[in-house]
Amino acid sequence: MIIFKPFSRCWLVVFLLILPWASFAAAPISADFIPVSEINRGMKGYGLTVFEGARIDTFAVEVIGVQKKSRVDGNLIIIEVSGHGLEQSSIAQGMSGSPIYIEGRFAGALAFGWSGALRPIAGVTPARDILGLPVEPESNAVGVELSGHTGNFGQGGSQEMHSLLQGHISQENLAATVLEGAEGWSESLKTHTKEAETWPSAEHLILELLSAATQDQGLEVPSAGHWFFNPVGGESASQSSSAKSPGSLVPGAACAVPLVTGDAMLGVTGTVTWTQGDDVLMMGHPFMQRGPVNLPLATAEILTVFPSRAMSFKMGSVGSIVGSVHHDQRAGLAGKLGPAPQMIPVTVEINLTNGGTGQDENPRTYQFQVVDDPLLTPSLVFWTLYNSILTEGDDASSQNVSYELTSHWSGSPFLAENPLVIRGMAAGPGGAMALAGDWMAPFSLLLDNPFQKLELQSVQAKIELTRPQATARITGLDSPRALEIGSGPLKVQIEISPRRGEKRLVEVELSLPANLQPGPYRLVVASASEFFALESQRAAGRFQVTSLDGALKILRLDRASDELVVALLAPGKGLMLADQEMNHLPGSVSGVLKKGNMQIQATMADFVARNSQKMPFALNGHAVRKLRVIPATTPIREERRP
Repeated sequence: MIIFKPFSRCWLVVFLLILPWASFAAAPISADFIPVSEINRGMKGYGLTVFEGARIDTFAVEVIGVQKKSRVDGNLIIIEVSGHGLEQSSIAQGMSGSPIYIEGRFAGALAFGWSGALRPIAGVTPARDILGLPVEPESNAVGVELSGHTGNFGQGGSQEMHSLLQGHISQENLAATVLEGAEGWSESLKTHTKEAETWPSAEHLILELLSAATQDQGLEVPSAGHWFFNPVGGESASQSSSAKSPGSLVPGAACAVPLVTGDAMLGVTGTVTWTQGDDVLMMGHPFMQRGPVNLPLATAEILTVFPSRAMSFKMGSVGSIVGSVHHDQRAGLAGKLGPAPQMIPVTVEINLTNGGTGQDENPRTYQFQVVDDPLLTPSLVFWTLYNSILTEGDDASSQNVSYELTSHWSGSPFLAENPLVIRGMAAGPGGAMALAGDWMAPFSLLLDNPFQKLELQSVQAKIELTRPQATARITGLDSPRALEIGSGPLKVQIEISPRRGEKRLVEVELSLPANLQPGPYRLVVASASEFFALESQRAAGRFQVTSLDGALKILRLDRASDELVVALLAPGKGLMLADQEMNHLPGSVSGVLKKGNMQIQATMADFVARNSQKMPFALNGHAVRKLRVIPATTPIREERRP
């Protein structure tokens, strides 16, 4: 048994879930092909592929043998190729799908290569498997919708929901201070700093994100496909000078599956294996083995073959979108020429602000379209935002990244009328990467929610980069230690220490409710980011959403690090029923609910009052102080005075 090794560690790692090749109803394309049983060592033939431009060339093929039962219900034909410098470059990424003919008959599609190969040896997916691919789209394309995480919403919260917290929890988090025992309430300052990782390039970024998104789908598999990547400002597919007519997709022609188009291009290139009428079969191996899909199909142009000691690859660019890919299976991709899938428009506005002058420098706007796919869309939207930021420098700069992300949806009347708007900020090197959870999780959660089918219509992002980096730490808190009921608003002074510059005092008046009760309270000062993290522990079940409304309430919570929040919290007396918080219930009602439903849990702290204001810094640290509310003093009546 041959153990396949990924032939490229930096271009593509594909994970798949093994699915029987015959698990989908297929109408096999008729063709005269040579079965595996007739293939023997030493037989000769040829293959078709593009080495430069759009011209289809032939290369020589000699059979080494057949690797039988190399996978469930499948064999692999092993060949050695020659010509066009393949003896030196070996198999190149982008040759995936190149049709192989042995003794004049169709034998299959070149699909596999191995990194570091000293001879141009390739694996071929047999013709039977290729021609058995479905040629009609699924009427109910279940593969286009995800179902892997839906059960988690009511069992501890979804993976996407909890990923929102990752960028907001510090090593010395706010919950550890606020929720500790009554005798251990701390008046000392709790501060933290966080260093974020940086990424080597935007191209590597999307591959890592896609790998992470599919890591639970099974085995690693090698392929001879290749990613194309054109940076922001590149030529869009609809305007490409290399656009070809639909008829140019013939066996041996270069093809592409674009995932992002517009002011940058991202996708995977390969080779057409077989065509019949409007039907197109390609690649010879899966993209992600998702079954029914709905992805764009495009022509492609090859610049050259880049030879490499590790793994050679074709350098190319996408042409025009000419159809759709409707199945992604073990034997390859199946598509049709004609109408293309609707893509999601993404607009990104980038402003670079000089911290000293406050002036915008060269604001830019970029337009993209990303594929509409629950698994891919969140990562691709993040890629467009991250790659747009790179036009103004990199993610290693000492800068603040402020954003406002607006997404429009259909499928919910309320959400259609009230677009989801998310605001936030990150600071320092790696700040944009630290926003990955904030940017991707809302799309993952809503596209894969089990409550109601939603469709993403468009995304608009406004991103402001401020240099130099502006951060500050909360270093002090002053307020009365006792507060008499009815004495008016609570006056608070907060000391802020900027990373550079003089300390400053921020004065806040916290309006208190009329029904404020005597007892112990905690006065808490922190950024909205830290308060967002506190929510997951303050109220049990807060992130275990059981409705679309509950998910939207979490997503709309403020979590910006430049929002200074002052809050008064009381010991928890509220109840969490699923993801709904119920406060101020009569004791009798509360008792009945607790006894009758084991799912109901008490909150650990309740908000009494809250004040929020925007700061010119990304804030770190927090301060917590004990405060006791006492009954109002009743003045002595005149006649009782001595």
